[in-house]
Amino acid sequence: MKFEQLLSHFDTGICVDQLQKESLLDIALLFIGVDGEIDESEKQVVYDWAKGLQWNSSIAIEDYLEDSLGKSILAVQQNDIESFIRHRIHHIVDEPMRRFAKELVVKVIEADGNVDEAEEKALAILEAEL
Repeated sequence: MKFEQLLSHFDTGICVDQLQKESLLDIALLFIGVDGEIDESEKQVVYDWAKGLQWNSSIAIEDYLEDSLGKSILAVQQNDIESFIRHRIHHIVDEPMRRFAKELVVKVIEADGNVDEAEEKALAILEAEL
């Protein structure tokens, strides 16, 4: 039965859409900590946007956000930002959603009123992938 549901989801595009949302969240969460600090105003931008998503996963969105933020912080600590962005942006196939990725990221990095060099570098990587 579960396999049939999975096939059904593939047929309706739910899995692709969900993967795009997850990848977009991953990228936005990366930019919260790309400057080495977790700023609550930046975090709030992502969390507010995530509240409005139609979330189709067995993992609660709150759990996903916390888990992904941890992975994002690890990517920053390991200086793995470029491959993190490349991997996630690969899963965002809709052009409007790719454009929105940049818009969301810009909102995140501007939320604290300070755009530093690390954020600019990461944004340049994202723009190159778009």
